[in-house]
Amino acid sequence: MKKHAPPRNLCGQVIHELGGRILAGEIPPGQAIPQEWTLCEQLGVSRTVVREAIKGLAAKGLVESRAKRGTLVRPSNQWNYLDPEVIQWQSGSDSSGSNLLRLTEFRQTIEPKAAAMAAKRASEEQLQHISDAWDQMEEAAGNDVEKFLAADILFHVEILHATGNPFFSPVAHAISASLESSLRVTNCLPSDNLSSLPLHKKVLKAIIAGQATQAHNAMLSMLNDAAKRIEKAIARTDTSANNS
Repeated sequence: MKKHAPPRNLCGQVIHELGGRILAGEIPPGQAIPQEWTLCEQLGVSRTVVREAIKGLAAKGLVESRAKRGTLVRPSNQWNYLDPEVIQWQSGSDSSGSNLLRLTEFRQTIEPKAAAMAAKRASEEQLQHISDAWDQMEEAAGNDVEKFLAADILFHVEILHATGNPFFSPVAHAISASLESSLRVTNCLPSDNLSSLPLHKKVLKAIIAGQATQAHNAMLSMLNDAAKRIEKAIARTDTSANNS
């Protein structure tokens, strides 16, 4: 499935390049990133662009400037793992699939509770948004993988917003990136999407009915199913690699 990333400006391109190197382990924690002039030559950009990019990486918790030592990669436990770009970079270097499973574990702790809260708190407008997202999933399932992916992400994000808790908003961005990474592994073909429709339908029906416990359990069941499909996809990949 081809991924269509939005175009980046020069600063965004440098952030993406350096962030990818850091998450791939090419520049490990404690090591300095290349000096400004080196990056200017390597990437064909000005020092102003490089400096702005370093500020962007610092905002994600990846680097910090030290006097006489340059710009160092920070310890990994200080990285902003909820940043969508950090999730993307880590997924790109996740050859074992372990990070994708960790992301699913994170979702299993957050989304069932969010579904229960949405069942109690969602407004009529928010319920309509969730229902509309499911309708888009149903329409795209079996024929358009990209549209299904977008609708699936929207479904989950609308549930998080329907909690009425603003602290779920930044988590929604992270879960969007996590879900995209997951679906690109488990739902590569249009036919893969058909089996997930009933699971989403159960979540939708419970939320609309205001049944918090059922919504919680339906969401957890869906995420457990996703975890199993990720494990199977990883196993198939490992088998193919061993046989090649």
